[in-house]
Amino acid sequence: MKKQIILVFAILIYGALQAQETGNYLDFNVGGGIHNLSYSLLNGAEKGQFGYTINAGYSYFFTPQWGLHTGLGLQSFQSLSTLNYLSSTPDIDSQGESFTFKANYKNWQERQTALFVDIPLTVQFKLPIAQRFGLLASAGGKISVPFNTSYKSVGGEIVTTGFYKQYNAELSEMPQHGFSTYTNSFTGNLSLKTSCMAIADLGGLYKLTDKTDLYIGGYINYGLNNILNAENKLIYQYNDLDGVYNGLLASTQTNNINPISFGLKVGLYWHLGQNKSLLDFKKPTETIESVTPVNSVESVTSVKTFQPTEPVQPVTTTETIQNAKPEQPVIPTEPVQTAKPVETVQPPVESI
Repeated sequence: MKKQIILVFAILIYGALQAQETGNYLDFNVGGGIHNLSYSLLNGAEKGQFGYTINAGYSYFFTPQWGLHTGLGLQSFQSLSTLNYLSSTPDIDSQGESFTFKANYKNWQERQTALFVDIPLTVQFKLPIAQRFGLLASAGGKISVPFNTSYKSVGGEIVTTGFYKQYNAELSEMPQHGFSTYTNSFTGNLSLKTSCMAIADLGGLYKLTDKTDLYIGGYINYGLNNILNAENKLIYQYNDLDGVYNGLLASTQTNNINPISFGLKVGLYWHLGQNKSLLDFKKPTETIESVTPVNSVESVTSVKTFQPTEPVQPVTTTETIQNAKPEQPVIPTEPVQTAKPVETVQPPVESI
């Protein structure tokens, strides 16, 4: 038991120290509902009572939607039994006389309570629905270790008598011989085993801040193994004085206990390190590729430098103009360093 608790605390501390990556969360929640030890009586009825749960945990989400959760918690169970039953058991009194000890249970009520330490391990799935709201579901199992268990009678009466067949007589209302009517409040401890439970949660997340989420949801826990240490005793055992009350769960009236609980709980999730809310998925970085338009226009101007070797004489005759080639532009007498492309226009030729 101590080793299991130390292991869980070590996981929680390690997770907090390593919480620099996306997906590390601490949570705390409380809840309550019907928490039943769930057993059947041979000659009576049993029903579950209110119980509570307190939990602290650590979650690591290895993808935006899927994660693992563990932690440590407390869970209480409470059941109420009502018994109407007449038992007859052969016995021997203090004088050595054999007789039949009879105990008549009239609306006899007994309440059993148990407190368990829970160590869960679940898979979690989260799904954002809106900007500040999403769903969170968990499923898995847990080990529940009982550490405080007890019973107490809370109503009804037990009437005990002794039938002596050899005398054909039945003795009653003789407290000095252990035959009387009892309405005492009997108390004692229960003997229970560790429980293995299947568990499931489903609830909603509401984003309070960038690092805090409010959780409200429902839960169910179902015991997979029998946790009763069967003792097969009498509920009320004969004694010359006051008798011995052993309790219902130590008697032959029940032989199997499978605890079950369901209810509602509310809590908070805190994000560690640089983490964001459970509702903030880490979006992939978008890369923008620069695309050159197909119909691009090169803004390049061809610049040519003309360095004439000989000075050009001005044209004065009509003959020279006629013999000039139209594709060659006329160059001025003074040198020009730069020139832009000019459309060549062929001048009209007039005959002289």
